[in-house]
Amino acid sequence: MGYAVAIAPEPGSDSWTVVLEVNLSRTESNDLFLRGDSMLSWPTEGLELTGDPRLERTSVFVSEVSARPLGMAIRYRQEAQAERAAALLRMQFAQMGIKEGS
Repeated sequence: MGYAVAIAPEPGSDSWTVVLEVNLSRTESNDLFLRGDSMLSWPTEGLELTGDPRLERTSVFVSEVSARPLGMAIRYRQEAQAERAAALLRMQFAQMGIKEGS
């Protein structure tokens, strides 16, 4: 079980994107479900509205991110806001015992 968080400038824009990917095997996904799927949340300050209500949420289940083949992208107006969101996501994964890059 593992995750990856990356921050990148959004092409053709002044905004920054936090890309989150979670990789779970079928067994790990089942284990996560059985012990109670955890929620991830991120800051709303500076969040870019995309018009897609799925991306304008402020929280998501770990299993939901894992089920997305391309992961999830969250767009912010400023790099510092994106960095803060990435740090918060890392902290939440650490509290769940899920390691980065595993």
